[in-house]
Amino acid sequence: MSDQMTTAHTPAVTPTAADDGGEAGRGTVLYLGLRRSPLEWRAELGAAAARGLSVHVASDADVSHTGLPGHRLGSFDRGSSLAEQAAEAAPDQAPVAVVCWGDKYVGLTALLAERFGVRGIGTDAAAVTTDKAAQRRAMEPYGLNPPWRAGRTLDDLRAVASELGTTGRPLVFKPAHCSGGRGMALITQDTGLDEVFALTAANYSRTGDFLVEEYVDGSEHSVSGVVSDGTVRILGVTDKSVDGPLSPSWATAVPSALTDTQVKDLMRAAEQAVLAVGLGTGGFHVDLRFGSAGPVVLEVGGRLGGDLINSHLIPYAHQGAVRPYEALLALLTDGELPGETPEPSRGAAMVLLPKDGRPAGDVAVAALARPRVVLAEDWPGTDTVVAVVVTEDPADLPAAVAEVREAAR
Repeated sequence: MSDQMTTAHTPAVTPTAADDGGEAGRGTVLYLGLRRSPLEWRAELGAAAARGLSVHVASDADVSHTGLPGHRLGSFDRGSSLAEQAAEAAPDQAPVAVVCWGDKYVGLTALLAERFGVRGIGTDAAAVTTDKAAQRRAMEPYGLNPPWRAGRTLDDLRAVASELGTTGRPLVFKPAHCSGGRGMALITQDTGLDEVFALTAANYSRTGDFLVEEYVDGSEHSVSGVVSDGTVRILGVTDKSVDGPLSPSWATAVPSALTDTQVKDLMRAAEQAVLAVGLGTGGFHVDLRFGSAGPVVLEVGGRLGGDLINSHLIPYAHQGAVRPYEALLALLTDGELPGETPEPSRGAAMVLLPKDGRPAGDVAVAALARPRVVLAEDWPGTDTVVAVVVTEDPADLPAAVAEVREAAR
């Protein structure tokens, strides 16, 4: 069995000229970068097609695999200044929207949106959301933070660890300018701080800026949505399954299995965080942990998140009635803010299954043999296969996820 995609079905999109590089009638959307998984980047292109938009993709990586013609592809050097990147990334024809799919492109996206006079989160908000210390300062008045301190030198780190470490609780080190858990480390009394400080090499900014905060024990969640001039629309609340502190999530599920009151608390905290960092118009994701004292915000992203949440899980959970990628483009191009999101009618989850030396195709076929698995494919950059599980009753989702994971071992 080959390692190519093995899929039962995926949420449908309506193909238009945007798929084959033709000229669509409603203008062009400029995408800065694409997500690694074909499941997500195809959905990104498909969302534009469904809105009747042409696509121009500019990136600091090779994106020729999209199949778009050369005149719809561009490149820029992230080693150059932001102004130079903007000049390199800008297409010949002014776009009707500028969208990115990774935190390292948020600042460039906001700058280009302002230059082209289209809707965006704003350059000030972009600067805050790409700086974890600035996020903490913005959210401090709302009680959304754990105890924290920021710094930029090894001496700063020693002082911060000494100050915050008096409680005896574990501390979390985070480079200030990166995402996806890169460079994070747990600090205990036995941790070598020289090695920890070296993790600031993960910063997109190429600085030594970092954040240290108390580790908050609790369940992990992500809130996805869009915002427009102070009005927040939450499109989904997800649960993330992890095996221990700072370990990557192995499953993400919609809807949340928390109580209605707890979900409302998460939504309220996410909305406060989005407004605190000053997002103008665009997509967002807020990662949180629900601890003994309630929600604590881990970080705010000035763009829609990954893990198939917006491309697959939310659409599956709402039987196609809620499509975050398309909702974002409708907001950016036409100012259409979606209405309040109804409760999901189904459960949907992505589960990462270890290959354990097996071909990805074999793992995918075995996963698809499970009755509730609708999709399975190699998950790029990891030694896992991603499977999407859908249940008609959301209450059945946790057991279905556990069954699929156990069967793959």
